[in-house]
Amino acid sequence: MSESAFHTQTVRGSGPMALVSAVIVLLLTSTTGITSAQVPGPSDSKGVSLKTLGSIDLSTEVEGLSGRQLRARLSTIEPGGHVAWHSHKDRPTLEYVVQGNVVEIRNGVEIQRSAGDVAVCTHEVSHWWQNRGTTPVVLLPVDIVRQ
Repeated sequence: MSESAFHTQTVRGSGPMALVSAVIVLLLTSTTGITSAQVPGPSDSKGVSLKTLGSIDLSTEVEGLSGRQLRARLSTIEPGGHVAWHSHKDRPTLEYVVQGNVVEIRNGVEIQRSAGDVAVCTHEVSHWWQNRGTTPVVLLPVDIVRQ
């Protein structure tokens, strides 16, 4: 796989199998050490709502992960809305597109995402999301975060 493939990795499919495939890709790409220039986007979010679905304290589940949790959320981006630019350093995330079409601007490159896609966001990813459509976009980010 070329270096550029790591930055635009998309796992297509539906439901749990797409998420399982994305976990495998995340594990394979998280140890490559590839870095990219970071091109900032907006510093604020607009037209975005977040709902935490659940979390697990990983210190009681996996040795060596004290102070970390596995978290699942729903992120809804209204038409014309955007998620602020952010980095995934120390916060690996799988972002499943539940509904709609959205543009991910990853390390300065626009990537079209649609329902059923999974964006694999490892430590080298800095990005933001923009809904250029006329219907809400729903993302399901599952990440490992500090408590």
